[in-house]
Amino acid sequence: MFTLNSRLTKLLSASALVFTGAAFLTAQNAQPPAQRGPTFRTGARLVVVDVVVANDSGPIRGLTKEDFTLEDKGKKQEIAVFASTEVKNSETPQPLPPGVVSNKINSKGEEFSSATVILYDRANTAAIDQAFVRSQVLKLLAALKPTDKVGFYSLGSELKVVNDFNNEAGPLVAAAKRLESNSGTEGLPAPEAAMLRALSSALSPMQELSNQARVDITRTAFRSIARHLAGVPGRKNLVWVVSRFPLTYGNAQERATQDEAEVQTFTNNLTEANITVFPVDPGGTGAGFATSEGAPTADATILGSKGRGAGSAGVGGSSLTGNQSFQKIASATGGKAFRNSNDIGPALNEVVQSGAISYTLGYYPDEKSLDDKVHKIDVKIAKKPALDKAKATFRKEYVAWGPQSGPEVRPRPFLSEVMEESVDATGVGLVGAAKPDPAKPGFHQLDVRVSISDLDFQQRADQWVGAFDMIVTLDGQKNGQVEPFNLVWTQNEYLGALQGGLIVGKSIQTSGTNGVLRVVLQDKVTGVVGSIRVPFVSPKP
Repeated sequence: MFTLNSRLTKLLSASALVFTGAAFLTAQNAQPPAQRGPTFRTGARLVVVDVVVANDSGPIRGLTKEDFTLEDKGKKQEIAVFASTEVKNSETPQPLPPGVVSNKINSKGEEFSSATVILYDRANTAAIDQAFVRSQVLKLLAALKPTDKVGFYSLGSELKVVNDFNNEAGPLVAAAKRLESNSGTEGLPAPEAAMLRALSSALSPMQELSNQARVDITRTAFRSIARHLAGVPGRKNLVWVVSRFPLTYGNAQERATQDEAEVQTFTNNLTEANITVFPVDPGGTGAGFATSEGAPTADATILGSKGRGAGSAGVGGSSLTGNQSFQKIASATGGKAFRNSNDIGPALNEVVQSGAISYTLGYYPDEKSLDDKVHKIDVKIAKKPALDKAKATFRKEYVAWGPQSGPEVRPRPFLSEVMEESVDATGVGLVGAAKPDPAKPGFHQLDVRVSISDLDFQQRADQWVGAFDMIVTLDGQKNGQVEPFNLVWTQNEYLGALQGGLIVGKSIQTSGTNGVLRVVLQDKVTGVVGSIRVPFVSPKP
């Protein structure tokens, strides 16, 4: 059973230890990043829009709330939340101690301020094209700067993370260059050899999959990516290297309505997490995104030896060709589709630069307007000399679900679903550590600090009320007991928890082994989730 320290005297102070008896981690170097952002009103639907404003010289900094006008279905909204985020290296990061992990701070103690991820989608790239695309991806990765923080994921039968967005790309770049030169792992230190093997596996060709298999794999992967990036402040860029869109019924003309619904559902998942999508077709000059069956759209030409192979020939008849599907997703999320290029490096550079400075605008729509439908969003910038020729990019829509909306429109994953994902969810900030329980041989004491600012609390009279569920299992186990937490705090206790977080502890039977504890937490009101993997080591007999 979990133990909960909810009294104000048990919460962190500036000099208190985060995990008493578990890890010597100070509040200074484990401060939940989400608590440094804007304060949101609880108990209401908040719509957040991340905006990049740029001119020919690049992103523009120093803007204020008064420089923006925000509209929902053409109706002006009050900007209740405003924050700016600039990507920069932490001045004095303090590394996390060994054994301490967080879903919002990397091992160097650096907080997440944005995210750029390259996803190589082998599942939706024709097998005959994959050798050519592999060379393009290697060229792209080898051209990265070692200090760039760029994630590289691969989607085959499942999602694989080779390098995550919060880590520098140096090891990834070195591995890409070795693969380009066909160098092996001989003589490499273990970490570099492991990266080389991981990258090689992530780029290996795979066989063709059925339409339904591609849809299921892609949908599951993108839900995981959305939850993984959900808690990242600022711009979240996803560079999707792909050549055809996954549709259950392929390009059958009679399935036009179903095609459109599938693309819209896919889009809704991405806009909900404020992820900006940049589909990139790596086929080369003259290529366009292929249809779901691997055929180019009507405005694309066959490449032959210069780009795609013969498997790309033909023209599909779906109402949503590959171009239309990718263009819709790019436009709705505030991104841009890249095609007809032999070098996708410039596309990535443009994406990375676009997220250097961003602005977060938040508003609370009238509850009566929350009709479960897709609403169009528009953001306008002030007309003044400093913003001459400036352009704002942002997500163009959202699903207007509300407190009474059903699960078909309101995102609320099952905890068991999150437990099986290969990446951690970041919607709720967590920091965790485990050490052998001195009172119980064969057990480990797990302590988890929860970022209260990521949970929904409602004020009732002079009290603050919130609730969440938590589950802990050994990594790989699919079943575990869900334990509920119902929190009732005074004003001072709530403010103290916002400042220092909430400590949750549990003694877990580990039977003298080494391994990883999987922790998943979900807000009962919003359905937002957070998860971490906490390593544990048992003492030698």
